Amino acid sequence: MKTNNFILPLFILCFIHLNAQDKNAATNKVKSDSIENVKERINPWQQTSGEILLSPYVSRYIATSYRNSVGDKIRFNKDGKFSNYNPRLFIAAPLFGEKVNIIGSIPFFTNTYEDNNVSNTNSDLGDIELGLKFHLAKFKDNYLMASLISYIPLYSNNATPFVGYDLFALETRVIFAGTLKLLGEYNNFHKIEVGLRYFFPEDPVQFRFLISEGYNLSKKTILLGEIEGMFSGSDRDEFFRNNLQAVADFKMIKASLNLGYEFSNNFTLYGGLFSDVYNSNSAIGRGFQTFAVIRLD
Repeated sequence: MKTNNFILPLFILCFIHLNAQDKNAATNKVKSDSIENVKERINPWQQTSGEILLSPYVSRYIATSYRNSVGDKIRFNKDGKFSNYNPRLFIAAPLFGEKVNIIGSIPFFTNTYEDNNVSNTNSDLGDIELGLKFHLAKFKDNYLMASLISYIPLYSNNATPFVGYDLFALETRVIFAGTLKLLGEYNNFHKIEVGLRYFFPEDPVQFRFLISEGYNLSKKTILLGEIEGMFSGSDRDEFFRNNLQAVADFKMIKASLNLGYEFSNNFTLYGGLFSDVYNSNSAIGRGFQTFAVIRLD
């Protein structure tokens, strides 16, 4: 799929927030003090009227070996190394208050494969993500959500290493997030996501999961651990060491550990390391990442 001239303007327009926050408040006179009637949040993991969430992210990934489908570890030929930089921007804003949010992500890739004989680099936009996230239910301090996300390629695979499959995809995702009081009174948070992504017209089909747990080491410092997996199924089972993002049939699980600092209620910055812990027909990678959580209201 090629980039259409209307895609980026359409994406930007979707995030123009036109709903003004409802500021109606009831005031009662109690012992000469004015008390504002504050409405309880439906779901703090969703953006409400007047709020926008921005999360810029960048990672560095390096791989010099892979595991084949039977688990054998193999180094790339001729001291080969695959690496990439991946900056992206995630955005979330209310469409119908906290009940329905519009979400999106704009990624960019710089992929490089080099060995003793060659060095190839390709820089391009990736698959733009655009979708909706729905609040479904509340269970005390935990929340059930679901999302439907489209993936639209903004590139053409005319240079290697590729940045993606150059195929349109849809993903359904279920999210369970909240806090566990057994670990303390609102000093921790967790999120579990499971999703199924299908690339048209035929494959691959990818099952994805994310398990994360955050814990406040102090009032401002946060420790965040994550386990993320992707199982991709396809009849196209060839492994390309010099073109990793063209591999369609693989399994991988990676773990990351991040340290965050909350500069204010509206700005938190994280940085950390990640590494693959399980691989099948996929590269064995590692790297570092940094990202921020910025709330605008």
